[in-house]
Order: sequence, then structure tokens, then C-alpha cells
Amino acid sequence: MKNNIKRILFLLVLALGLNSCETTELEILESPNVLNPNQADIDFFLNSMQLTTATFFENITEEGMETTRILHMFGPTYDNAYGPGQLNNAYTNAYAGILADNRAMVPLAEEKGLFTHIAIGQILEAYVIATLVDYLGDIPYSEAVLGLENENPNVDSGQAIYDEMFTLLDNAIANLNLTSSAEPAIDVYYNGDKSKWIRFANTLKLKLYLQTRLVNAAASTTGINNILASGNYIQTADQDFQFNYSTVDANPDSRHPIFGRNFDNGVTDYQSNSYMDLLLNDKSLIDPRIRYYFYRNRSNASTDPNALPCIVETAPAHYPAGEVFCVAGQGYNGRDHGDNDGIPPDENDRADWGVYPIGARFDDNSFDGTNDRTVGAQGAGISPIMLSTYVDFMLAESALELGTTGDARTYLENGMTKSFAKVIGFRPDLTDAAFAPSALDVQDYIDEVLANYDSAANDDERLQIIVTEYFIALFGNGIEAYNTYRRTGKPDNLQPTLLADPGRFIRSFLYPSNLVDRNSSVEQKPNQAVPVFWDTNPEGFVD
Repeated sequence: MKNNIKRILFLLVLALGLNSCETTELEILESPNVLNPNQADIDFFLNSMQLTTATFFENITEEGMETTRILHMFGPTYDNAYGPGQLNNAYTNAYAGILADNRAMVPLAEEKGLFTHIAIGQILEAYVIATLVDYLGDIPYSEAVLGLENENPNVDSGQAIYDEMFTLLDNAIANLNLTSSAEPAIDVYYNGDKSKWIRFANTLKLKLYLQTRLVNAAASTTGINNILASGNYIQTADQDFQFNYSTVDANPDSRHPIFGRNFDNGVTDYQSNSYMDLLLNDKSLIDPRIRYYFYRNRSNASTDPNALPCIVETAPAHYPAGEVFCVAGQGYNGRDHGDNDGIPPDENDRADWGVYPIGARFDDNSFDGTNDRTVGAQGAGISPIMLSTYVDFMLAESALELGTTGDARTYLENGMTKSFAKVIGFRPDLTDAAFAPSALDVQDYIDEVLANYDSAANDDERLQIIVTEYFIALFGNGIEAYNTYRRTGKPDNLQPTLLADPGRFIRSFLYPSNLVDRNSSVEQKPNQAVPVFWDTNPEGFVD
């Protein structure tokens, strides 16, 4: 996926700035192996954009999960957790991939009346560019991907780019309502169903309206209410925008990338003690999704300090009473937020990724330390980019905070119900019935959350409940978790970093070195505490 021909096709139009020497050298080479836009089939560009969108998502989502404690972050401070090269791949996916492909495709598609091709390209562009604004803030856009016309594009304000994304999505919807001379040969997301693309476009608009509620509540309220009135947004699982992986592991490797990383040559990731403890101990019953999210290689914690050094240590003094430390319990062995200790011989002690969403295995109490490519769904997982589950939680926040149409409690209940159906219904053929949750287990969980919601003293407590349940449903999607945390400050009881003073939380990531090293118009940010335009919360709002 990451070696698509597009990487070669558009070296000449990288907006990030090849220098003049490099450009001159490329201009005198004409490789017979390189297509130019006039030679390329239009479907090639669209296929490339579809695949690159999934790659982009996977190249940026884990940072969001790590900062919000859904996945372990090494740290030990926020300043050194991520360098300027952290998001290079995602940035290149967006600019040298999706934007370059789209700019090359649109004039060819317009000439042939391929309006559906144009619309899908517009929607995918809107998704990745808005996501980069959410992670980075002001970025090049209006002057980007102009090749030799502008090798050093200036940045546009995040607000201006968001405005462009609304327009781009409206144009996409208009194009989807036109009669196209031909439809795309391959549609990996919706199999040619244009009505679902329209629902996704409207859902992205809904997301952007919610994202900007702190800077323009009136416009957000009106925009969300208009979308709700249309009913034309993602509401059911068959409308989910997700990328499906397979078990093919060579030429190319089409498995979920996290699966390949953890089950080919040994486990590489640590799960978050904080997140696993949330599923284990936040309610009177264990979250029924836990066996789908995680697989335990042992039933308890190691007693060997060489494998688990923290068992001979005490919790840091700045941890609040009752905060999880070292292990979450019952074999859910991970790491604390910001623990950057070396890697001990603990590979077969750690909790692994489970069957959802990366396509590993369901936890059936076998405690099998075998971690190879043959386990579970063998990598046939999904990238959960935008699910109907997420929409209900967004609408719950919107109803509570903006007073938009609908009842926050009902949206909360619907979000939980859809999450359980999505997770428990994922690969039932791999689920051991002896350990699968019953319908009563699920209902008891939902009833307890709703009872807590009903007894909440104020909207702040209600928002805490909504966002906590949203975080649990977001496993596999750090983009929405990172955005929601900075927007709401919830959950407000996340595990502190292991260090008492980790520095200021990452309100936006450093600019990728691909941008600042090759573009003389862009200077690196002073630090990662610079908020994006829609984050008007005070300093220290999140940590």
C-alpha cells in the first residue's frame, strides 16, 4: 500500500518543496516505468486515493490513541514523545498522495463527465486535510501541489481551510447528484453506492461543525440541525466508513498494519494500563468488549522483576488514590502513561491486541503466548474511520452542549448499543461462546451507564459519562479521541504521566520535518503546546 506507483508519479509536484537541484535532475530523466497523467487511467488515481486514505489513517491514528491513554505512550515527557519526523508519512500520504492524485485526476475526469470520481476525490481530500489541521494547525493548502509554480507554499489558517472543506464537501455532494458518464471501476468503501458517499460527506460536515462549536456555536448548531433534519448522514453499521483488510501477507501485504507489526516477529506494542483498567474497573461489571479488544498471554502479572520491574516499585506520589499502576490486573498487563523504560524479556507476558479491530484473536482464556501470523483473523481487520457508533456519541455531546435536535441520553444509549453490536458482531466465527458476553451482560452494562447519567448532578458530569463511553467505543481510532479530548477536556480522570512534570500536553503536533526542511516559507512551531484554531480552551485544560 505504501509503495503505490503514485509515489513515483508525482515527485515533480510535491508541494513540500524539492530543491532546484533535485528538480533539474528529475526533469532530464524520462523513465519508461513512470506514467504521466496523460497516460494514466482515471480509475488508477481514484484507486490510489482510496488506498492512501486508509494508509493515512493508520499513520496518524496511533498518536491520538497514545496521547489520550487508549494506547501506551513511551514519553517520558510530551516534549520528547514525538519528534518532527513523527507525522512525515501521514503528511506525505496527504500531499504527495491524495492531493497530487486528485489534482491530476480532476481535469481528466471533468473532460469525460466522471462526476462520481471527482466527488469521491473531494471527500477523501476533505477528510485528510481537515485531519491534518486538527493535528497540526495552519498548513499549506491553497498554494500546495502547484509544482514548479510554487515550491514553497505558504500556510493557510486552519479556520480558512475548514471553510474550504465545507465548500469541498458541498461540491462533492452536488457532484454525486449528477449523472456520471461512468462509475468508478472499484469502490473499496461503499461498493458503488453513491447514497452512502453522500451520507459520509454530510457526516464529515457534522464532525467539523461539532469540532468548531467553541469558536462559532451558532453556526455549529444550525449546521448540525440542518444535517439532522435531512436524515442523510451515517446512522447504521452498513453505512460505516471503514477500510477492510485481508489475510494476504505478501505482494502486497494487505493485512492490518498493526497486526503485521505485532504478529510477524514478536509483539512490539504495549497496551495502556489506564485504558484496560477503565474497561475492567470503571463499572460494577467488566466491559463486555474487553475480550475483543485485548488478548491476554497470561492470567496474572509476572512475579519476575526482570520481566516486570515496576512490581518492586511504588506508585508515584502524584498519582491519585486508587489510580492503576504497573498492571491493570487479571493478566491485562500493559504500561503506564509515559513509561519509557527499556524493553525487558516480557513479550509473552504483555496483553496483545485482540480480534477487534486489527484482526488478531478473541481472548478465550487459553493464555497462549504464541504470537505469529497464524493467530485469529490473521490480520483481516478494519480501519474504523467513521462509524455510526461515533456519530451517536458526537450527537450526544452536541445535544448536551449546543442544544441541537435530539436527546443526549438517547444518543448515548444508541452509541453504546451500536458499539456492542459492532464489536461483538465482528468475526463471530472466532468467538468462543463459553466466554462471549450475553445479551443480558450488554444490557446490564448499558443500564448502569444510563443510571449513572440519570443521577449526574450537572451537565459537566453528564459530559464526562458521554465522552468516557465514546472513548471506550473508539478503540482503534485515535483521531476522534484526540480531537474530543482537546475539545471537551473529558475524560478528566485519565492516568497522569509517570513523571510528575511531563511538560505541557500536546495541543498540536510539531510540523513534519518533510514540511519545514523543504519549504522555506514555513518555520517550525515553538513547541507542541500551540493549540489549533478550534481549541480555545485555556492553557493546562488537558494534561
